[in-house]
This record gives sequence, C-alpha cells and structure tokens, in this order.
Amino acid sequence: MTKIKVIIPAYNEQDSIANVIHDIPVIVEEIIVVNNNSTDNTVENAKKAGATVLTEKRKGYGYACLKGMDYIAMHTQKPRYYCFFGR
Repeated sequence: MTKIKVIIPAYNEQDSIANVIHDIPVIVEEIIVVNNNSTDNTVENAKKAGATVLTEKRKGYGYACLKGMDYIAMHTQKPRYYCFFGR
C-alpha cells in the first residue's frame, strides 16, 4: 500500500482544523499538524481529531513546513508521498 502523509502548518485554526482533518481521505497514513505559535485551541482540536501535533516556535509557514519534514525524516520508514495543506 502506498504510504502518504499530510503536513498542515497551522496558526490559530481552532475553528477549522478538525473539519480539515476529517475531510482528508482515509488513504492518508498520518496527518501532521504543525502548530506555529497559535494562541487559541488549535492544538487541542487537532489532537482530538486524530492528528499528530508538533510545535514550531519560529514564526512562519516555511519553518512549520520544515518542522513537518524533519519529523518525517527522523523515521526509518519513509512515506512514498507527502504533501502540504495550507493557504
């Protein structure tokens, strides 16, 4: 089976993050939400929706993307594909 991971950089997305996670097809092996200094309930809502949640203290979309890629790189089994969701 093809392994797919999704990285979602997130900043103050408490109202939408669970909906985004639930709309991702079940063929995705892991959903990784990278919290980028949110001041709301983004982290809690993402965890409740079933995502792996990482925290990146450096502000910026690029830093959040890199944090997700570093997380994937530290595992011995790599996905065949990974993609980013963002706006």
